[in-house]
Amino acid sequence: MEPKKPAKKKRFSTMNFPSTSKNLEKLGEVDKVSKRKSSQQVGDCPIANIDSNSLKSTILSLNLLTKKYDYYELPKFSSKQVGPLKSFSYNTFHGLFKDYNEDRVSVCSLVKKPSSSKMKTWPKISYFAIFDGHGGEECSEFLKNNYMNYLVENANFPFDIKLSMIESFQKIEDDFFKLKCKDNLEDSDKSGSCALVSVIFDNKIYIANIGDSRAIMSMGGGTKVKQLTADQKPDNIKEFERALKNGSKIYLDDNDDPDRDESKIEFIKDKAELEKMKEIKENSKEEKIFRVYPSDLAVMRTVGDIKAKKKEFGGIPGTIINIPEVYIFDINSSDDFIVMGCDGIFDDLSNQEIVNAAWTVFKHRATEKNYDIHELTQEACDLVIKFGLEKQTTDNLSCIIIGLEGLEKFLKMNQLKKKVNNNMNNFKKEIKHSASIK
Repeated sequence: MEPKKPAKKKRFSTMNFPSTSKNLEKLGEVDKVSKRKSSQQVGDCPIANIDSNSLKSTILSLNLLTKKYDYYELPKFSSKQVGPLKSFSYNTFHGLFKDYNEDRVSVCSLVKKPSSSKMKTWPKISYFAIFDGHGGEECSEFLKNNYMNYLVENANFPFDIKLSMIESFQKIEDDFFKLKCKDNLEDSDKSGSCALVSVIFDNKIYIANIGDSRAIMSMGGGTKVKQLTADQKPDNIKEFERALKNGSKIYLDDNDDPDRDESKIEFIKDKAELEKMKEIKENSKEEKIFRVYPSDLAVMRTVGDIKAKKKEFGGIPGTIINIPEVYIFDINSSDDFIVMGCDGIFDDLSNQEIVNAAWTVFKHRATEKNYDIHELTQEACDLVIKFGLEKQTTDNLSCIIIGLEGLEKFLKMNQLKKKVNNNMNNFKKEIKHSASIK
């Protein structure tokens, strides 16, 4: 998410928290992946397929794969499949306008059985998470290092994954505050983080969302894209009503004077006025952001943010909450892939643009060489982030792409067509050669 007052300098932290890498080793290390050198609502919307008529734009798009950026590293990607998980790739980058990255990404394709579990047979479980930090990286770093442990060690996991996710976020924030909250605000850590966590288990995917990161799914070979999560921003009606009910206020910030007189802020009084302000924001040539007062955050759900949540520090309890919205989906054979991204991705790219960028790789790079699904997924992730960079996004960029059965079927069919075409061409050459001899 976009903070009210972004830091001006690099932030490097090597903090040691209890229950970090050692516990990750017990529960399943973050994957040792291969590496090549070099506030919309949940719902459906149709997308345009990429075909031969758009070949010119496709070539221009694919050229981004070779473009270099300072300090940018290629995405990491999978090397094997695990149940319905056919491939994955992920990356995070500080972007073009910041020299620090408060985002954190955590991936574990095969979570190991925790020592606390009494289950005789541990199922195949995959875990993916993006933690979009703000006001510092301490909270997002803590989540990256610890949330999977909290989740898997929860007494309800994996029998009730939704409840496990909710309880784990509550517990991890409590522990973060115990570790970072002091008697006064000045000595306390004031960072916070959004969180987007996906768990694949028993041919289902569970997605917990806190904040304004987003997950979308490509279906039917790229004929449809479904938004899987809702952005929990102040202009979301449900979040707006909760803020007003708790005594907080929402306003549209033009971001040009962060130190202006608060008495001059024009607060939005009701839903009708909110809709008018949405139109103003949509038609404005300048960047405008909905924020909640008094915290000045641009999201309504976070982990951390002690200043917004603790009454003794001026916060209003119940306005900014850590309760995720959890979505549960069956994984079907027509599901191609899921894209998880921070708001730095989705603020400047539409759902359609992101899915089309990925399909640019899957539909055209796959015909050039015998690339496998893992390498193609890496290139798709790479292209999505570079599209964001080309859009001049001012935020950090984080993306995870999760390949599913529909993508694997498409690529196999593509390879089969290529093989048939090659055999047909070879057959025609043989007939022509035989005719010339006679």
